[in-house]
Amino acid sequence: MDTIIGLGQIGCAIADKFARHEQYQTFKIGIGLEGLKKDGIYDMPPQNGPENYEQSCPNMRNFFKSIKGEILFVLGGAEDITGAALHMLQYLNHCDINILYVRPDVQLLPDTKKQHEWVIFNVLQEYARSGVFKKIYLVDNTLIEEILGEVPVVGYFDKLNDAIVSTMHMINIYNHIDSVNDTFSDPYETHRMLTFGIVDLRTGGTKMFFPLDGIKEIRYYYAINEDKLKEDGKLFSKIKKQVKKQASDDIKTSYGIFSTDYDNDYAYVLCYAPSIQRQKINDAEPINLFA
Repeated sequence: MDTIIGLGQIGCAIADKFARHEQYQTFKIGIGLEGLKKDGIYDMPPQNGPENYEQSCPNMRNFFKSIKGEILFVLGGAEDITGAALHMLQYLNHCDINILYVRPDVQLLPDTKKQHEWVIFNVLQEYARSGVFKKIYLVDNTLIEEILGEVPVVGYFDKLNDAIVSTMHMINIYNHIDSVNDTFSDPYETHRMLTFGIVDLRTGGTKMFFPLDGIKEIRYYYAINEDKLKEDGKLFSKIKKQVKKQASDDIKTSYGIFSTDYDNDYAYVLCYAPSIQRQKINDAEPINLFA
C-alpha cells in the first residue's frame, strides 16, 4: 500500500503523516486545500450534508489515472465529505483497495453525525466482507487516547495520528523485509476486518487500536536491537511463550523477529477477523489480549 489517498480533514492529516516517509505517494481530497490536482491535491467545494457531497461528487477518473496497484484509502466516518467516498472509490476499482477507517468518539457526536457515521462504518465493512475491498483497518480514537495516556488539547489529533501512522508504517516495513526468524503465512482471504496495536515486551500485554470482535488471526512483529538478539539467551523462549499463550483452536498466531539498530525494542500486533464489527458506541477499554 505505497499509495495513500486521504479524504476529508482526518484523511488528509494522516496522508500528510505518511508523506514524511519516502515509500509513499500521497493524494489528498478535502475542503479548502491549497495545491494543484497534478500534485495530488483535489479541493472540493463545500456542501451542506453528506447527501449533497454524494450527489455532487465530480468525476475523479483523471485525478486517479496515475494510481495503480495497492492503495490505502483513509477517512474518518463522521465528516460530511465521506458521503462521497463510495462514489470516489468506484474510480479506483482497478486497484487493490484497502480502507483505513478512523472512528471518532461517537458518544460526543450530534445525532445526525452519529447516523451518518454508523452508515459509513457499516457500509465500508460490507464492501470489504464481500471482497470489493481487500481489507479494512479499523481504529478508534478513544482507545488510542487511552493507550497514549495524557494527551494535551493542543495537538490532540496530531498525537493520535502519529500513533496510527507510525504503527502502520512499521508493520508495513516489516512486511517487506527479511526477518531473523518468523512463522508467518498468508492470512485467510476471508479475514478482511483488521486492527493493529502495540505489545508490552515485558508482559506480553497487547493494546489494540480497535476492540475487534471475533479475532481469528494474530501476527506479532518484534523489533529487537541486534546486539540483544545475539546476546540474550532467554529472549527467543520469552517471545514464543507470549505468542503461544494467545493461540487456540479458534485463533491462529504467528510471529516475526526483526533486527534493528534502535536503542529501544518495540513490538506490534496485527489482528484479523472475518465478521463485520457492530459496535454502536466506542466506550470500551483498550483490549489487553493477555489480561
